[in-house]
Amino acid sequence: MNPFRFGSIVSGEYFTDRKKEIKEIVSEIKAGQHIVVMSPRRYGKTSLVHEAMKASGIKGFRINMELIADEVDLANYYVRNALTLSKFGKIKYYLKNLKVQPYIQIQPGTNEISVSFNAEMRNIPALLSGSFQLPEIIARNMKKKIVIVFDEFQEIRRISASLERKMRGIFQYHQNITYIFIGSQESMIREIFQDKKNPFYKFGRHISLQKIPRDEFADFIIGRFSSQKIDACGIVSDILKFTDCHPYYTQQLCHEIYILNEKKTLTKGIIKRAIDQVTTEHHADYSRWWGSLTNTGRKVIIGIASGNCNPTSQEFIRKYGIRSASTSGSVISKLTASGTLVKKNGKKVEIEDPFWREWILKNR
Repeated sequence: MNPFRFGSIVSGEYFTDRKKEIKEIVSEIKAGQHIVVMSPRRYGKTSLVHEAMKASGIKGFRINMELIADEVDLANYYVRNALTLSKFGKIKYYLKNLKVQPYIQIQPGTNEISVSFNAEMRNIPALLSGSFQLPEIIARNMKKKIVIVFDEFQEIRRISASLERKMRGIFQYHQNITYIFIGSQESMIREIFQDKKNPFYKFGRHISLQKIPRDEFADFIIGRFSSQKIDACGIVSDILKFTDCHPYYTQQLCHEIYILNEKKTLTKGIIKRAIDQVTTEHHADYSRWWGSLTNTGRKVIIGIASGNCNPTSQEFIRKYGIRSASTSGSVISKLTASGTLVKKNGKKVEIEDPFWREWILKNR
């Protein structure tokens, strides 16, 4: 069995330590302190919060805001998840608290609940108010705490311009719910929670998730390979050099290495084979990403992929034929906001996906 997993919520033995962060979040959950967890994409925020919720022993649910279409859709998800926390026999009682009544379907065999609101625009404020209040009512009646996680919370601004104000106006009075907000677009998340003019200003404690320390990650990799009687001591440093300790891409590379390996001791040549395999498998995706770039965007990406990480310098501008430093800076801002580029230590600009960087260099 492959000892490495990526691409979904990772749990148990597949989760990379982060004992300090789990302990910290569990402590805040039990204290009822709201939390804002920030980091670039694929750092393992969702898996971390999932592990912390398990460790806390407190029930709750998660809503991925990227999958929410509009306010009515949010209410559907919210009520459905809230009702799963209560006893089946109490569902009718809790539904009475909603001013706008949903259409409910229950699967007889599994008791799985499907919720569907068909609200008119004029009813949306009442619909949202009732939906957001429901978990607090359930928690109060059960005399238990509840944790509600909003994943990719910056998507709230796409859903509705007034949704932040509506949420904060209700959430601030809840005594039995701990809210956890996860965000990957750091600038937007900081604006939502740190700008005085915004409703969620200082609503929760901020935790900025960093990359896993190199020594800890090395121990994890060696340990996971060892569980399958494979010695990775000789290549672990090169693995982490390529991925720069990025949690997702490290798991991805190790996963591929395990598939390709046929020996009990790993040698460095297998790393290149694994990288080539990943870039070949994702050729269509990488081509599409490349095709979505403007000409200036391509020049910036080529320069950064080649190791020139100061794209607003005069040397960079001249070398790659970019009109001006401001033009390059504008492209950097857009690509950083989309997650294509990341800033290391707040300054150095890098391509987020090391496999895409390798694909660009290989194909050029």
